[in-house]
Amino acid sequence: CCAACCSASMAGSESSGLRDVFHLSDLRLEEDDMTVFEILAQQPRSLLVASFAALGGFLFGLDTGYIGPVLEMSSFERDIHGGKTLSPGTKGFITGSFSIGCVITSVPVISGWCMDQFGRRRTIILGACIFGCGGLVQDVSNSVAEMCIGRLISGFGTGMLSTCVPVYQTEVAPKETRGALGTLYQLGVTLGILVAVLVDFSQRHAEAGWRWCGVPRVVVAVGLALGMVFLPESPRYLMRKAGVNRMQGAVNEQAMATLHWLRHGAKLDYVEVEYAEIMDEVAEEERVGQASWSEFLSGFALRLLAVGVAAQFLQQLCGINAFMYYGPAMFKMAGLDGFTIQVVLSSVNFIMTIPAVVLVDRCGRKGLLRWTGFLMSVFMILLGVVGITSVQIPSECPDGTKTDCAHSANQPFGSVSWSTSVQIVVSGLLFVGSFAAGWGPVVWVFCAEIFPLKYRSKGVGVTTSASWLGTFIVAQITTLLMESCEYGTFIFYGTFCVACVMFAMWIPETAGVPMEEIQLLFEKKFGIKHKERVFYSFRERLWSDRSAGDGSSAYGSHPDLQRMQRAGVAEGFTSYQSPQEGT
Repeated sequence: CCAACCSASMAGSESSGLRDVFHLSDLRLEEDDMTVFEILAQQPRSLLVASFAALGGFLFGLDTGYIGPVLEMSSFERDIHGGKTLSPGTKGFITGSFSIGCVITSVPVISGWCMDQFGRRRTIILGACIFGCGGLVQDVSNSVAEMCIGRLISGFGTGMLSTCVPVYQTEVAPKETRGALGTLYQLGVTLGILVAVLVDFSQRHAEAGWRWCGVPRVVVAVGLALGMVFLPESPRYLMRKAGVNRMQGAVNEQAMATLHWLRHGAKLDYVEVEYAEIMDEVAEEERVGQASWSEFLSGFALRLLAVGVAAQFLQQLCGINAFMYYGPAMFKMAGLDGFTIQVVLSSVNFIMTIPAVVLVDRCGRKGLLRWTGFLMSVFMILLGVVGITSVQIPSECPDGTKTDCAHSANQPFGSVSWSTSVQIVVSGLLFVGSFAAGWGPVVWVFCAEIFPLKYRSKGVGVTTSASWLGTFIVAQITTLLMESCEYGTFIFYGTFCVACVMFAMWIPETAGVPMEEIQLLFEKKFGIKHKERVFYSFRERLWSDRSAGDGSSAYGSHPDLQRMQRAGVAEGFTSYQSPQEGT
């Protein structure tokens, strides 16, 4: 259903001329007519590198899926809190301390500096090592304070990984597969959640079982750190580090060699065109200089930042981590076995992320976000309405917490009718499945690609910090909302799902657009017009060289330039010089 809706959406955007803007009909490469799967089959190394880097997301998922069921284990309360029941506030702080660490290291002052100074690859290695140390501290903790310190340290590592991995995946991916490879991060997250929940489920009655639940995090962190040693650095980072102007026209052999290795199997023309597109972007960044914070937080960059921050906030405030962190407690309110339902929920979360890998480039970012946001709104609000009208939760329960005594009308404490339980579970599963197919993976791809290279480290860092801040807010307020509003909690999150739909309807489509040219779409969306601007991509220059032959400029009659002007994207792009004139 989503695929059909997204295909129609993409067809509509193509008819508007925006899709045609960036496809040059006069310079055709063999890869231009290939599908995403054909390109990945032709260039398998890009897939392998992006897939291995997705272990950074897998670590994030392991910690996310691990903590919810562990908080409900009696062995955890015995070892950490002397056997006493953990209060909602304490549970929220244990859960949220991880997010605090993520917020701190994901800010550009730290994550952006590390990516710029050490590179994408070494930053991933550093983040994996820090995460592993935090996992060890958690596994040997004997108090709430020690547990929070361990989760804070793990958060430091995850903050780096969640910022750097999507950037690394995006920069090593061919532009035709950028969306598919970018979604592997979220696929890793959902797989990690599923594995963690399964491990928790198997150890829930074991002596000190909660400690064994944390072992996979340490093992995977060590494996990621060791494996990244043998993977290449991002060609864009290598080009930027060496500098185009300092090379004085010479080929950056390290960047070219890395690009050739990643694109092994592609034709030489394809690699050379991509190399030159990267060189153009880096050269433009060098021409205008490094972005200061005052520049980044003003004008066009600030507007882009607002878009990215809104996307990440909405991804969290739609309520997905309320299910991931507190699923067992939530489903107790429906008279169900929270552990069992959490396993099913995590399985749906993982399985439904797989279609997103296929659809994100075929249907586009905008279409997936819009239609999955609509479904999320329907199912989240439906869950809240069913709970409010069909489940009664007493103010006090003689045999446990309020949720243990939830019941249907005219039924004893703890007994919820079968039909009500089914409606609640199905609504929850459909919400999670809708999120996993769209807003879960696509937002990470979207935020990693919308910023020009000059602002990318800062932009991705701030938007990732916004995501973790949203995660922290959800971790803190969910237990309080469940205590005071009960099923009204889902109505609260449902309003943010509606906001997700409105946001998706506004943004432009970025699928298939070279990263170096995405800013044109947002300039048009923001209504920014340049009266005089010299613009040409490498493909236009190459078209000019091949068509003119004598070195004269052929831009004025370029059919794609004419299409761009008709679409309004290239309005004012009237001054062009040939490459020989040094522009």
